[in-house]
Amino acid sequence: MAFIVSSIYQRIFNERRQLPNYVEGETPFVSIFVPAHNEEASIESTVVYLATQLNYPDTSYEIIVIDDGSTDRTPDILKVLQTRFPEKLRVLTVVDNRGKAHGFNIALGYAQGEFILSNDADTKPEADALWKYISYFEREGGQNVGAVTGNMLVSNRTTMTALAQMNELNSIVGMIKRSQMAYGGLFAFSGANTMYRKAAVFDVGGFQAEQPTEDIAIAWDMQINGWKALFAPHIRFFLDMPETLRAMFKQRRRWASGGIYVLLTKTSALLQHPIKHLSNLPIVIDYAFSIVWSFFYWVSMLLFIALEVYFFATGNMERFVHGWYMVAMFVTIEFAVGIIQGVLSSYMNDGGKTLKYLLFLPWYLMIYWMVNTAAMVTESVPTFLKVLSGDEGGVWKSPKRSQSLAAVNEELSHGK
Repeated sequence: MAFIVSSIYQRIFNERRQLPNYVEGETPFVSIFVPAHNEEASIESTVVYLATQLNYPDTSYEIIVIDDGSTDRTPDILKVLQTRFPEKLRVLTVVDNRGKAHGFNIALGYAQGEFILSNDADTKPEADALWKYISYFEREGGQNVGAVTGNMLVSNRTTMTALAQMNELNSIVGMIKRSQMAYGGLFAFSGANTMYRKAAVFDVGGFQAEQPTEDIAIAWDMQINGWKALFAPHIRFFLDMPETLRAMFKQRRRWASGGIYVLLTKTSALLQHPIKHLSNLPIVIDYAFSIVWSFFYWVSMLLFIALEVYFFATGNMERFVHGWYMVAMFVTIEFAVGIIQGVLSSYMNDGGKTLKYLLFLPWYLMIYWMVNTAAMVTESVPTFLKVLSGDEGGVWKSPKRSQSLAAVNEELSHGK
């Protein structure tokens, strides 16, 4: 309910005044970073799209692909693409897989642009994305903006899991980011598509390779150093989401690990100057309580099941039925909140187009919180030990890409 109220406030009083405008005068140069580790399924279509479909002057942006120790056909594909786009594309090869943040730090030394767009190998921004991003930096007061993150949407909607995540990004993640902007800060950027001011990245010491999720870490670093972090819901980009529950849970575990890692390593810097970072404190407190609540949720769930088994086994049907009455009450309340959240988010994001999924949304809202709490509980102890040992958490493995997008990627690769 807090997310709903604060997101409405953000929508009414702030968001409409922040609509992107065309940049007046010369367009700033942008370097697009594309991290790639075993991305043979999507890298060609993504590079071709970025090179040919963006509504931005050809002479005002470049594409830098960081091939991070790929062992599949990715290097061969990139060689062909370099001959196809010799003026637009450069490839940096990292022999040993060191992770996205490490690759980005290398690419910073080669980037010609004063702005950096982080663009995952499976992600395609809308055609107008570059000038929309730039407008946030170039407007009055924009000199203090360190990064702008866009609005995530799902490309693949062929499985129930992928379709469910479309509702998640539309009605949960987007609403949470709007809510956070109402307080004046962001918990995380989207690593899939965020534009950074290069000077701000250098100011915070670059991307942190030891962090499991570089996008959460640099969001905190920038805000601690006084840079503004913005969420721009009008800038849309489309990414490939996991199509199976197993892949989805693996992704959520990585997100949970990244959030916990940042909370453990950077909260002290915020608390040293609580007045200065007042806008970020509600976000930090919310996440910290979410971790505690995740453990409480699963402990109480196991306790409830044990009690219900005991009551049923001992013939205490009154207590047995009463327990399920209480469950029904809580689920009904959550469903009602989910419907309210879904309706509001649909109108905020796409003018109500996703209302056709309204009856599905409350069920997913409940599953969403269960998956996230399970990921939080699963990753808390390993992440804590990782922080204590100082092990790097940034080395990555590319997720399995969607088979349903193979035909679409093939068409884009050939410029159709």
